[in-house]
Amino acid sequence: MLRYPNNMRNSLLSALLLFSFVSLHSLAANAQSSSAPVSPTLISAELGTCSALITVTGTDAKPIFNVKVTTRIRYGMMGVKKLDLETFTSAGGQVKIAGLPEVPRKPIFFYISKDDKLEIIEFKPDVRCHSTFDVVLK
Repeated sequence: MLRYPNNMRNSLLSALLLFSFVSLHSLAANAQSSSAPVSPTLISAELGTCSALITVTGTDAKPIFNVKVTTRIRYGMMGVKKLDLETFTSAGGQVKIAGLPEVPRKPIFFYISKDDKLEIIEFKPDVRCHSTFDVVLK
């Protein structure tokens, strides 16, 4: 049997109590923070100041995680240059696409898909530069 001096035993006991307290405190903080709203996934085209916030829900009105959102933006002289963006929704079912051009050369469509479900929405920055879309995947 191992024998430790009293002062070492007290030090080990103190360290164990401190570790337990810190562990429990961090678990409680994580439990509280999990109920906080989840920020949307953010991607930027860096072509202007407009943005689109897309919220994707199911038919049960619950947010859907990991939905693919893609778009192609044409810009430059006569719309010759193109930029393809692809991202996925956050746990809150949201994606924010920032840096979109104020005057696009061609219409901007967002393709929202998961499994065999697909929804298409059109973004018109000349009508509303900072748009919000609520999409229900059926």
